[in-house]
Amino acid sequence: MKKILILLSASLWLLFYLLLQQDSKIITEELYNDLYDEQLWSIDQFPKQNSNYNASYYAWGWSYVANSLVDMYRVTENEKYLDILTQQIDFILSKTDEKLGIESFTGEGLSLPAWSDREHYTSGEFNYTYPVHTGMITLPILRFVDTVYTNNLIQYKEEAVRFLAASGEALAVHNQDNMWVDFSATEGFYLGHPYGEDYVSEADKIAIPNRISVYLASAGLYDKLTDGNIYGERIEKSLNYFKDSLFKYDEEFDSYYWSYWEEQNIQKPWEDISHAALTVYGIFLLHDEVGYSVFKKEDFEKIANNVYKIIDDESSPLQMRKHIHQRGVEEKAYYPSEENPYYYDVLRWGFLGVYDKSILDVLENAYAKINTEEMLPQTRLNSIASYLYAKEKNGWW
Repeated sequence: MKKILILLSASLWLLFYLLLQQDSKIITEELYNDLYDEQLWSIDQFPKQNSNYNASYYAWGWSYVANSLVDMYRVTENEKYLDILTQQIDFILSKTDEKLGIESFTGEGLSLPAWSDREHYTSGEFNYTYPVHTGMITLPILRFVDTVYTNNLIQYKEEAVRFLAASGEALAVHNQDNMWVDFSATEGFYLGHPYGEDYVSEADKIAIPNRISVYLASAGLYDKLTDGNIYGERIEKSLNYFKDSLFKYDEEFDSYYWSYWEEQNIQKPWEDISHAALTVYGIFLLHDEVGYSVFKKEDFEKIANNVYKIIDDESSPLQMRKHIHQRGVEEKAYYPSEENPYYYDVLRWGFLGVYDKSILDVLENAYAKINTEEMLPQTRLNSIASYLYAKEKNGWW
């Protein structure tokens, strides 16, 4: 009888282990590869001849896929991901306003080494070059360069040198004295460009967090890779502004949340889940890949706690928050997918698993329960790759 109980117990533990192993394979390299080959930005389908593409397509489409390729190399050390990326970067750098002879700001006569929106956000009235687009486009390029330098991948060194120089020229477009304001001796932040005031909402005004956060991350990587300090003071003051003026503490979830500007107001209150992921990603990279220490380990643990806050794991099907904190005009905190344009964006927070590996289980559970086929392909790929990278950093790969 005792032997039977022991065997039964062992069988149950084996079954439990196999179930765990099965669950752990929901998000895999194979899943990433299959999805990559199917989507628009794959190397076989790369839109080389599409003249309608502009900064918004490259920033909100290609950059997510490009960052995922960097992460996948760091997870697997398979150079095929870098081979794909070098070809795409060359193409992207050939499409700056300077290379195409496009006026970067309507009426200013400037064709700059960055990417304008081709009047995308003003219904054809004003061409504008956003720092968020420049930051998002250059970020995977600079992360590629960082990967090459860190791993001494000499076969990519020539490309890396070219890519670094081009990224520096693009970032410099936005780093002008008339586009910066000091709030105090320790805090400051970027403005939008002094062009397009009657057409562009951010022109000559304090920028909102997600419009600058990734730009700062790219600038920090550029300084690191060139052994320079062009951006150091402004990055430090921006991070202080985030932490000391924008971030608030939610005692219920032991988490941080933040507003678009220094104080909540009717027009721009607490940030939505999608753009908040971008805000946090820039701060995360400045800490983890550049070395800034304004935000500490315990701060990132509080930021990661937003994952538990965003997902209502007691609902079926799962419901999600729209914003990182319930807005005053909202009658409820959680929404089903059909009522929530940001429903799937919590999956993009997987990089924070570096600081709280438990959120990886939460996210994989969510991935299994929701219809991820409805996600945009580029953000789905990005979610998978950042999840796998955080898992690898925790020694689970």
